[in-house]
Amino acid sequence: MSNRFRYITKTTVARLFSLYFLAMAVGVLLTTSVIMMASPHASAETDAKQILFINSHHRGYGWSDEVENGLRETLASSAVPIELSVVYLDALRHDALPIKDKLADILKLKRVSDATDLVITSDNAAIEFALAHQKDLFPRQPIIYTALKDVSTDAYDMNPLVTGIAEYTDYQQAIDVALSLHPKTQSLAFIGSQREPHNQRIVDIIKKSVVPAFANKLDIEIYIDKPLDELDAALSQLPTNTVLFALSNTLPKSDGTLYSPAETARLLASVTPFPVYTFWHSHIGHGALGGQIVTGFSQGKAAAQLALQVLASDINAPLPDHQTAPASLFFDLEAVENHRIDKTRLLEGARFINYQPPIWQEYKTEALTTLVVVFGLLSLVLAFVLLAKRQTETIHQISDENTELTHALDINQEALEDVTHQLEEVNTIDDLTGLANVRHFNDMLDKELRRASRYKTPLSLLLVSVDQFDGYLDTHGEDDANKKLAVIGQVIKNTCQRSSDVLAFLLNGKYAIILPHTTRDNSKVVCQKLHDGLKQQNIPFILSKTGALTLSIGLSSLESTADRINPQHMFNTSEMMRIDAERQGGNGTRSDVIEIHSSPNTLQGN
Repeated sequence: MSNRFRYITKTTVARLFSLYFLAMAVGVLLTTSVIMMASPHASAETDAKQILFINSHHRGYGWSDEVENGLRETLASSAVPIELSVVYLDALRHDALPIKDKLADILKLKRVSDATDLVITSDNAAIEFALAHQKDLFPRQPIIYTALKDVSTDAYDMNPLVTGIAEYTDYQQAIDVALSLHPKTQSLAFIGSQREPHNQRIVDIIKKSVVPAFANKLDIEIYIDKPLDELDAALSQLPTNTVLFALSNTLPKSDGTLYSPAETARLLASVTPFPVYTFWHSHIGHGALGGQIVTGFSQGKAAAQLALQVLASDINAPLPDHQTAPASLFFDLEAVENHRIDKTRLLEGARFINYQPPIWQEYKTEALTTLVVVFGLLSLVLAFVLLAKRQTETIHQISDENTELTHALDINQEALEDVTHQLEEVNTIDDLTGLANVRHFNDMLDKELRRASRYKTPLSLLLVSVDQFDGYLDTHGEDDANKKLAVIGQVIKNTCQRSSDVLAFLLNGKYAIILPHTTRDNSKVVCQKLHDGLKQQNIPFILSKTGALTLSIGLSSLESTADRINPQHMFNTSEMMRIDAERQGGNGTRSDVIEIHSSPNTLQGN
C-alpha cells in the first residue's frame, strides 16, 4: 500500500470521527434544551403552594410532633408542589400574650399575608392565635384547624374562611365497646384530674352526657384528683365486675406534681384487678387494656387531606364543613390475655400492640432447619437400608452398617432434644398448676424490685409450702399429690387476682407470690386468705394436726425506698420466715420487713 493511500485513509477516518463527535455534541445540547423547557421543576418555585403550619407547642413535644408528621407525610405524597413553613408558639412553656403579639409582628414583617396560600393550625392555642390576628396576617387565606380537644367548633365555623378537623371522641360509644367485652359489668369507675384544662373538659363531658345514660343501669363512681393511696382504698371497695376508665392522661402525686402518662397507666393497672380503658394513646402499652383513641398522626393526615381539597377547589367556592377526627380502637393483647377476654370478640378493624406471633412463626427458621436435618437423616437412613439390602458380604460388614445407622439416629435424637429444650425455655407456664414457672418467677422478681426502687413503692414476696408434703406424697402417692398441688394453685389464683401479681410454682410443694404495691400489713391479709381458702377445700391428711392439708408461709416486705435490693436477699429472707413458720408447727405465717441499712441480725419478724 502506498504512503499516499495511507494518508488519505487516515485523513478520512479523522474527519468522520470529528463529524460524529460534533453531531453528538449538538444532540446533547438540543436534548438538554428540550428537557429544561419541558421540565416542571423549572417553574416549580413559582407554582408551589405556600402553606403555613402554626404549632401550639414546641418541637420535641410528642403529641404535636405526631400531628406535624402526619401533615408532612400526606403533603409530600401529593401531586401538588407544596412548600410548608412552620411556626411554633411554645404555649406549654411561654403562654404570655405579649410573646404572641411579638410573634404576630414578626410574621407581619415577613409579609405572610402575601406569601401564604393556606394556614393550618394545631391545638387550641394556634387557632386562637390565627383568629386573633386574622385581619392583619391572614385576611384572605383559608384557615384549617386540627387537634382541638373536646371544644365546640360552632364559633369557628361561623367564620367563612375557617374549617377543620374537630377532635371529639364519642365517649358513650367507647363505653359501649367496653361493656360488650365485659357483659357482666356491675359498675363503672371514672378516674380523672382537673389540674389541666383539657382534662377538666373531659370530666365535664362525662358528667353531663355519659353518666346520665348509664346511671339507671350501673353503679357509677367518679374519682377526681385522688392521691394514689386513697384511690387504691376506694377501688378496693368496688364490686368484682367493675370497669375503669382513665379520663385524664396524668394524675397528681402526693407532692403536687404530676405522674407522666406512662406512669399513670402503669399505676392504675397495678393498684386494681379491674380492666382499665383509656382515651389517651400514651396509655396504650403501659397497662391499659384498650380504648377508642384519636392519634395526633391521624389528625395531621386528615388536616392535610382537607387542605389539598381546599387548594384544588375554586377560589370563590365555600370551604367544606368541618370533619370529625378519625378515631381507632386500640387494644393491648397482653392486657387482653391477662383479663381473659375472648380475642374473637374484639371488633374488626381494631389496632393491636404486643401481638405475639405463633411460636412456629417466631421460630420458623429453627423449625425449618430441624426439618432439613431430620429429612437429611432419614435420607441417610434410607440409603443405609438400601445399601444393607444389596450387601452380600459378611455379617461383620452388616454389623458395621448397623452401628453407623445407630450413630446417625443418636445424632438425630440429640438434635430433637436440643429443639425440645429450646421450646421448653420459651414456655413460662408450669404445666401442673397453670402458674408461672421458676425461670419466669426469677425474671419477674428482679424486674419488680427494679420497678419498686424506681418508683419508691412497696413490694412483698410470699414463699408458700405445703406442710409435711413428703409425708403426704409417701402416704397418698404421686398422682394424688399432683392433683392436690393443682388445687392449691387454684386457691392461690382465686386469692390473688390483680393483673400485677406474679403467681409461681417452684418445686416440691412450694409456691411463690410477688405482690407489687403491697405493704406487709396488706400482705398478711392475703396470707390469711390463703390459709382460709385451703381450709375450705378440707383436703384430708392423717399426719396433719388439723386432719387436713395446711400451709406454711414466709413473708418478706420491702417498704418504699429508692435503694436497690438483691433478689436473692429478698428470697432468702422469705425462705427463713417460711422455715420458721414450719418450725412453729406449720399452718401459720411468719413475716419480716427488710431494713435497708440494718444488719441481718437486727431483722424483726412476727
